[in-house]
Amino acid sequence: MINKQSWLSIADNTAVRWLRTFHLYKGFNRHHSTVGLFVKGSARIVEPPRTEYKGFKFKFNKKGDICRTILIRVRFRLCRLDGSVNKFSTNSGLLIKKKQNIKSKYLHGPTTYHLKRKKFKTALKLVI
Repeated sequence: MINKQSWLSIADNTAVRWLRTFHLYKGFNRHHSTVGLFVKGSARIVEPPRTEYKGFKFKFNKKGDICRTILIRVRFRLCRLDGSVNKFSTNSGLLIKKKQNIKSKYLHGPTTYHLKRKKFKTALKLVI
């Protein structure tokens, strides 16, 4: 479960590595979120761009940027109807654009079957 002021690692190849959450979507008085829900946060630890792009504008994320993510892994255990339990070692998310499209092309690590949106499941390689 993710609360406000929680830290998330970002599981894609964007420059953002760690994000600190400040808003939980889906409900006015929401206190925690789980896999498949959206979270808004601030980029806290960001890698610098590797190359200089000349001739065209390319927008990089920098420290303090507000990012919208979808949660794909949480440390809290997730139980299925058949009795099996999923538990990951870190809280992780994917950066998304405004129209619920994934911002990157490559994702690190597995995700859980509890991710309800079919659009995101097709982009992921390993679903547990």
